[in-house]
Amino acid sequence: MGNRHLFIADVIGRIGICTYSILVVWTKIARTMTTGDYSSHGVVFIIAEIAAILFIGMMCVVTLTRMPQVRSARGVEPYLTAMGGTFLFLLIAFLPPPMVLPDAVRIAAMVLMIIGFLSSAYMLAILGRSFSIAPGARALVTTGPYSIVRHPLYLTEEIFIIGMILFSFSPWTVYLGVVHWGLQLRRMSNEETVLWAAFPDYRSYAERVPKVIPFLPMRGKRAATTG
Repeated sequence: MGNRHLFIADVIGRIGICTYSILVVWTKIARTMTTGDYSSHGVVFIIAEIAAILFIGMMCVVTLTRMPQVRSARGVEPYLTAMGGTFLFLLIAFLPPPMVLPDAVRIAAMVLMIIGFLSSAYMLAILGRSFSIAPGARALVTTGPYSIVRHPLYLTEEIFIIGMILFSFSPWTVYLGVVHWGLQLRRMSNEETVLWAAFPDYRSYAERVPKVIPFLPMRGKRAATTG
């Protein structure tokens, strides 16, 4: 992809992500202020909403300030996979009503969602200007959580997804969760292809850092630092 196309794609991506972020944050604030959902769920619900707003706001900030790409993925599939992995669970709004589970399970689910949101916001802060939704090489990040696994952001996002599945539990949400994880695995592979080609130092990084599960034995897998 030429420099001009990279620039255009980058501008469109920034506008799209930040527009989405603003709409989601505004919707959450408006819903909480006008419907009084906080009264039925208590403190855990309020914390979950604040955590979600923090994560989405952080995503907008790092998107606006991110540095230019030095290399991008080839073809359409990596971009479609990235979009699917990011936005697939929006389909949950169109699924049949979930099963009625005990309040304790729903509270536990919200706690997982809070942990997922807050830890994901922290990963975004660590990535900073190298963050990207679509596969792209911007900079190498190997400090903090990226010294433990190569894709800590995806790991923390899955904690949120598990919480969402439990909160709106049904066979359909479980199926979405399986599809989502498959997309994320493919997304990691696509990112590693780009970053492996862009940064020769990835070989040594991959040899000492597991892909997504901490403390697993290494087998010389490729490295990635954008997700």
